[in-house]
Amino acid sequence: MNSSIHIIKKQSIMSDATDLETSLNEHNDTFRSVCRQHGLRKAVAFSIIHYFPHYAHNNSGSIQIEERPSWLQCVTYGIQHVLAMFSNVVVILRYKLKHLQHRLKIAIASILFSGISTLLFFITTAGRVPSYLGCSGSFIGSILAVSGYTRTGNSSFNQNTAPVQGAIFILSLVYMAISFLVMLVGYHWLEFFMPPIVTGSIIAGIGFHLSFISYRQATSTSFDSYLAIATALIVMLISVYAPTQILKRIALLLGTIIGYFIYAMCGLKDIGPGIDYSGIVSSAWVKVPPIGTHFEFHSSAISTIMPILIVLLAENLGHMKAIGSITSRPMLKHMGRAYLGDAVGCLLTSLGGTLPSTTYAENIGVLSVTRVFSPLVIVFAALFAILLGFFAKFNAVVRSIPDGVLAGVMFVLYALIAMTGIRIWVASRIDFNNSQNIFIGGIPVLIAVVLQTPVQLGNFQLDGIGAATFGAIILNQLLQGYDGMKRCYPYIRKLKTFFSDKLRRFSLPRS
Repeated sequence: MNSSIHIIKKQSIMSDATDLETSLNEHNDTFRSVCRQHGLRKAVAFSIIHYFPHYAHNNSGSIQIEERPSWLQCVTYGIQHVLAMFSNVVVILRYKLKHLQHRLKIAIASILFSGISTLLFFITTAGRVPSYLGCSGSFIGSILAVSGYTRTGNSSFNQNTAPVQGAIFILSLVYMAISFLVMLVGYHWLEFFMPPIVTGSIIAGIGFHLSFISYRQATSTSFDSYLAIATALIVMLISVYAPTQILKRIALLLGTIIGYFIYAMCGLKDIGPGIDYSGIVSSAWVKVPPIGTHFEFHSSAISTIMPILIVLLAENLGHMKAIGSITSRPMLKHMGRAYLGDAVGCLLTSLGGTLPSTTYAENIGVLSVTRVFSPLVIVFAALFAILLGFFAKFNAVVRSIPDGVLAGVMFVLYALIAMTGIRIWVASRIDFNNSQNIFIGGIPVLIAVVLQTPVQLGNFQLDGIGAATFGAIILNQLLQGYDGMKRCYPYIRKLKTFFSDKLRRFSLPRS
């Protein structure tokens, strides 16, 4: 049984590689013919035009990666992606940071830089990966440790961010180097360290860990608990029973609007506490987001933040597998470009002084609900986020969304993320009769669930997601034993052959 599964996987990988090689050869042949007939300038223009797919218009069924819905629907679905990203930022920052002004600075700057980073990711991946980049919560624990900031209500504004920016800048450069290595030699060596059992547990752990945060937010008051349950039910009912496909695809947006309206009406009828509109009234219409550009490079700060790179590599690999699972497309062939786009996003945000932008699991949840996988929708989301980064009124409106409504919507999203991780296991045919897989898959998920406060290891802090990631990778290496070393040998031999060929090509001929 296991041998047949390995044969099927090998045939699938060979088929994907053959299709990719065929398409690249066809493109190169066309480029050469255009160059011969019309010159180099038109050949370069041809390559630029064909760098991105020609997105065919489709409004029925699932919208695949090489397709797009109508332009109006692109805008609507894009708003939903931005709402999911920004709502998650608000949820995490309310839980992680107690100082209001500190939360506001990160939230306002993050929406601008998430839009710019997403556009750069779209360009880097040639418009073939439907991922939105948002500020990563994986860095918060390490950032607090480096800056010496305490998460108490009386804490002053955190000004010691220069060492953090310098450390994230160095991390981004190392991340870019790894992305180029993946583009040169392929991604298969990563799968030795992070096979599907590991990436599935990481993605599932992200969903379960974040769901506990939304649970705490939903249970802040009894009224919020009722509204969270009602909002989650509204989202699910719209997604399943809405009369049209368009309404089903905007279930998250409609659920948020309806939940907000119910909360406001309950406040007017003195049934609930109501909504505080003072922040919306006092907020300016247009405001330039605060940007910090001061750098300091300290070895202690770099050593504290650098281990987060392993978390980013594992999360991004898991996200690509998750997208491949829900789209039924071979996404891992774009792994090197995805890493590069992620690294560019981190580099950009280090220049801006906000949390690094990385691929967002929450938006994978949106893809699961809408079944709209077109990267053009992500472009509209990015453009919308850039505009809203300067539109302070919108930030105030999102911040006014009650805890119960926000928690209900995010709870549905986090459940979808957790199920996407389990879906990776199912698609990879993980054998849970094997005790190794039970431990490697189960223990990290439990770590992510129960570890809601960061673990302090010297100057280094790990939150539940980071600890689950390291736990999954370490357990996989410890428990796979001799069989794992045998699987590693072909990758080592391929790397050795690759680099020896490169060295032989550039070596001088002997006299």
